[in-house]
Amino acid sequence: AYVKIDDRILLTIGVPTHQSEKISELAQSENSIFGKILSIKNDTLLRYNEKEIEYNIFSLGHRNPQGLVLYDDIIFSLEHGPQGGDELNEIIEGKNYGWPIASLGTKYDDGKSFSRSHIKHNFQEPIFVFLPAIAPSSLNICPNNLSKYYQDYNCLMGLSLKGMSIYIFLLDKNQTRVINVEKILLKKRLRHFGLDISGNLFIDKNNHFYITSDNDGLYKVKF
Repeated sequence: AYVKIDDRILLTIGVPTHQSEKISELAQSENSIFGKILSIKNDTLLRYNEKEIEYNIFSLGHRNPQGLVLYDDIIFSLEHGPQGGDELNEIIEGKNYGWPIASLGTKYDDGKSFSRSHIKHNFQEPIFVFLPAIAPSSLNICPNNLSKYYQDYNCLMGLSLKGMSIYIFLLDKNQTRVINVEKILLKKRLRHFGLDISGNLFIDKNNHFYITSDNDGLYKVKF
């Protein structure tokens, strides 16, 4: 996932493993791009064919963040946990989000726990955790008509694969608490939101937005 910020983009890179502890540990290494959110300047991207792309590590300790959105100058991500432990995070530059040391999920096969405390390791805590897992796949701002309906809150919406649903997150205006999570079951593995040329949620003139579904095509949706 990516978002555009001023003269750069932020790009998520997950850890490409299901079970390997050694590969998962690369999420904590500043010498690896795995398990990171990277900051890349636009000028660097435009000159990609001239030299190796330069980047900075914006945040680390991620397992697999597949949703990323900028909302009122605050960055949010939706991230796959292991068995359980999928997370909604506020992404802050320089912070460590704990993978593979801390998670409320459990390990594959043996079901053993990780450290359940982010605080004692000085990691940034998630603002919401899904137990059991929903396999989140995308994140965006709610369309205008839904945001107006929930005008006293800040409204985000995510997609899920295992959960086969749209999830609506309502946060308080200070964006410090998740007030409510609503599940809208579609019984489809939902993958991506349709975006416009600026990378924002595409909404047509009739207030429809668009969602891709694995092996099933494109849906247009309206609240």
